[in-house]
Amino acid sequence: MKLFRYFLIFVLPVAGITSPARAQENGDGGMADMFVHPFMAHMALPDQPGEVSLRVTPFQQRNSADVEQDLALHIEAGIAPNLGIHIRSDGIKTSPYSEVMLMYSFLHDNSYHNGASVFGQVSIPTGPVASNSLKYLFGVSGRVTVPQFMVVDANTHINLADKMAEYESSFVFRVSKLLYPELELRGEITQDATSLYSLFGLKFRIADETAFGVGIQTPLSNEREYDTQALLTLGMAF
Repeated sequence: MKLFRYFLIFVLPVAGITSPARAQENGDGGMADMFVHPFMAHMALPDQPGEVSLRVTPFQQRNSADVEQDLALHIEAGIAPNLGIHIRSDGIKTSPYSEVMLMYSFLHDNSYHNGASVFGQVSIPTGPVASNSLKYLFGVSGRVTVPQFMVVDANTHINLADKMAEYESSFVFRVSKLLYPELELRGEITQDATSLYSLFGLKFRIADETAFGVGIQTPLSNEREYDTQALLTLGMAF
């Protein structure tokens, strides 16, 4: 189990760093020409300066006989060359914290299709949580692209004060210009337990900078916060 934890913490994000960078031929320097954003996972590289993207994801969550609805929000923006900001809540009612992250890309190819970043994050208590204290995390992320077929974004957040880590990765596949199947894996690692969730979804590009998706998220570990999540998502870029 310890070996598995170390693999999740270090190997998945570093895959985006150690893989050879392969620029997309005739690419425009961004991801919009090939792929859509994931459902919930962070992108591994910051947006270009002046670019802004928004993901709005209503979902229904079931835990035994209890059912509740919530809304996830994720804003990403490029604020300087190689520097971007992420603002995210995985549930404005149910998630105890909202995140504000600054991300810096120290390695990437000219097309922005492969590379790596470091980031610092402040988690702000905005939901049902016992303490009003801020949490401070840092991490590393990496992206690998198989041109015209798949893009992988992976990241790890480390919280030294709580001796825990959060991890997530997304695999977005391109079937056509309109259709994008997706798999996401995410979870937490603490001293006492490890959680793992999987999200399977399908996204449809309905305009050049707009995509709509449907998905289902389920836990794969005994450690869990819910039994199932059914998600809808709308992503836009400006």
